[in-house]
Amino acid sequence: MKQNRWKQTISVLLSTVMAVAVIGSSMTEVAAASTEQELRDQIAQYQQQLDDINKQISNAQSDKADAENTKKLLEQQAQTIQNQISLLTTQINDTQNMISSKQQEIDQKQADIDAKQADIDERWGDFKQRMKAMQQLNDGGSIALLSAATNLYELLSFQQTLSDIYEKDEEVLAEMNAEYEDLNNQKQELETAKADLETQMNALADQSSQLESKQDELVASAQQQNEAISAAEALENSLTEDQKELQKQYNQAMQQLDSLLAQAVDNAGTPPIVCSLNFSCPLDSYKYLTTLFGEDGHTGTDFAAYGGTPIHPIAEGVVIAATWHDSYGNYVMVNHGADEDGNTYVSLYAHMQAPASVSVGQTVSKGDTLGYVGNTGYSFGNHLHLELRVNNVRTNPLNYVPH
Repeated sequence: MKQNRWKQTISVLLSTVMAVAVIGSSMTEVAAASTEQELRDQIAQYQQQLDDINKQISNAQSDKADAENTKKLLEQQAQTIQNQISLLTTQINDTQNMISSKQQEIDQKQADIDAKQADIDERWGDFKQRMKAMQQLNDGGSIALLSAATNLYELLSFQQTLSDIYEKDEEVLAEMNAEYEDLNNQKQELETAKADLETQMNALADQSSQLESKQDELVASAQQQNEAISAAEALENSLTEDQKELQKQYNQAMQQLDSLLAQAVDNAGTPPIVCSLNFSCPLDSYKYLTTLFGEDGHTGTDFAAYGGTPIHPIAEGVVIAATWHDSYGNYVMVNHGADEDGNTYVSLYAHMQAPASVSVGQTVSKGDTLGYVGNTGYSFGNHLHLELRVNNVRTNPLNYVPH
């Protein structure tokens, strides 16, 4: 199951690489565009390609993270099994020691049996000699012994003595045979216990073998995850290079569009007003400032505010742009004229939720509404992107606008 999943992951990654190659081959250098619409079309194309690559990068990163998490889980499982194998190895060694100890007891018991058998054999030899002698007496040899008796007691007790000797020999042999049987029984019990220990050890060895096989499988799966991680990293690096090239072309197109917009400001001329530099905040209320001017190349200041919050010009002026921009979304530009030193001031309000409430050529004052806070264009949440251009150069708005 895990191996099939890994193969599917590699297949998806390879398919994605092929898709990226197609996207990369379709990228072209920024062509000279003479109209604003041509630039917007190019920017829209690059933005779509960037979105596709960003999505693929995100997928590659997700695949890499999944493979890393899977690898970590496999390694944890392998470690758990290794701990179990170590425990089983200890049990196997202990059981082997018990088997060895039991074998020593069996060997000792066998030595005792052999010694008892030797005693029995010796006793049996003596017994047979006495029986032979007694038989010879019964066959006539006893006459000589009887004639040697000196008194009546010796004469009467002679046969009893022979009988006592026979009974004693028989009793001793019976006891020795009983001891021999008891030793054999003890040895059998030891051998049975040893066999049980061997069965137990074999079962432990089987468990250990099964765990080792499972551990090998987990280690192999973890190595396969390494291949998936490497493939995801290679794909991510490739996508990132394509992303950089596309971003470069996108920025070039944006610069050309900005040049056209700046040219539009120049063509509009200076309105018959003098900029007093008495600027005001473009929003009646906002939550906080997010990205400031200059942060990571940011060209303005972002005011986080609720969607639909009215946007006001920071000073009176003339609307010179009220349209759509792929990055700005719905936006407005206002020319505020020049100050006493001849410095010109133009403000830009981006990411409005709908087309502007004003039109080009319209004169506006501080209290007028240009539009409403939104999340259009290249934006991630409702906010106002405010730019201030002094002599057509972007400047930190917060140097002039209260906040």
